[in-house]
Amino acid sequence: MMETEIENGAKALEMGLDEAKEKFAGICQENNLAQDNPVAISLWRNFVANAMRSKQQNNNAGAKTGGDSLFKEVFGFFVSLDAPRDMMSWNRNKAKEAFLRDSDKALEEGLVAQATENALGRFVVSRYHKGQYQEKIVPSLPEGAETLEDGRIYIPLDATEHYMNGGVNRNFGKPLPREQYRRTGIFYGSVAGGEMKPYFFSYKNQPAVDFTPQPFNWVHFSCVANENGTDLYGATTTTLNSLVMNADLDPEGDKYRDTSGYDIQQILVDAFSDKLTPLVELDRQHMVMQTLPAKERFVITDGTVCNMNMTPTSNGNRILNITDLNAEMDYENDSGMVTCWIPEHLELDFGIGSTVIIIGRTSQRQGEDGVEPATINTSGIFVTTRHGSPVDAPSPVEEDFDWF
Repeated sequence: MMETEIENGAKALEMGLDEAKEKFAGICQENNLAQDNPVAISLWRNFVANAMRSKQQNNNAGAKTGGDSLFKEVFGFFVSLDAPRDMMSWNRNKAKEAFLRDSDKALEEGLVAQATENALGRFVVSRYHKGQYQEKIVPSLPEGAETLEDGRIYIPLDATEHYMNGGVNRNFGKPLPREQYRRTGIFYGSVAGGEMKPYFFSYKNQPAVDFTPQPFNWVHFSCVANENGTDLYGATTTTLNSLVMNADLDPEGDKYRDTSGYDIQQILVDAFSDKLTPLVELDRQHMVMQTLPAKERFVITDGTVCNMNMTPTSNGNRILNITDLNAEMDYENDSGMVTCWIPEHLELDFGIGSTVIIIGRTSQRQGEDGVEPATINTSGIFVTTRHGSPVDAPSPVEEDFDWF
């Protein structure tokens, strides 16, 4: 019966069956329900009904605006695409630390729920919700439940009742997922054939992890655009499955776009003039950007590659050093060289001596001798002059003349 419900709902929404099953599983997880629970059918039917109403509203609006779908076809390129980040990691660690420190207090503050297994193999789960103690028996635990070495079981909960903008969090008091990856970026292009301009991009869950177009490659894909025309959102598996490289299309086909008339460097100058930062101004710009919203804290700079270390660090980054050949080099303090951390999803197909445009977020730490020079957590690379291939620069060998 459950399988039939999902199939019927998928047909009504013109949604792929795999995507529908993924959505159904997500609904069950969010509501701490087993997939064979009759309540899950009710929630699924409610989702389908709401989605159909939303689709009808969008169709009605489309008759006026020229669009006819929640999903919009976009064309353009990513200026930057960050590595996926587990957005739940910090909250889960906070809940665990609070539980280890004082389990009763963590329970009362709504950071966790506690669970014990009874003689029938079911679980008695207790929590505080809006100050009220609640308890129920469930056949299984949510995926995010954790068992400690001493046998105690706790479930990290979403403890945010309202967002900073005042909006109500529908997941308040529900179990946090074990992980929830999100990939963000900056996209330049057009939505549904409209104006070419910048957009912020956001995509979550496993499809976001698998979504890896290289920055500055012209692409086509489907996504959801916000009403303000500033943000694009990846949509479950739809965005991933719709991704097509423009270069892979038949030049005679309807979807192919001739990009020979676009000048990438000029686009960056025109569309992101406030983000252009010379290497020598990086430290100052880092301080300026701290006053901006998080998604606007990125710089666009350029330089010549003077060193490459292709051995990944513990978090998978490779290291690129760039310099401004027109600026004076301070060899004693290593000033004039900037370190760029390159995540594993970005391709490096150039060598030392190449000139590149780097897009990313700056970071700066306090060392023993004071504030260290800013580095760049890179999310986009555009090669303007290519030399060689990526190799490790040989370390200079110092000759020992102490015997002389």
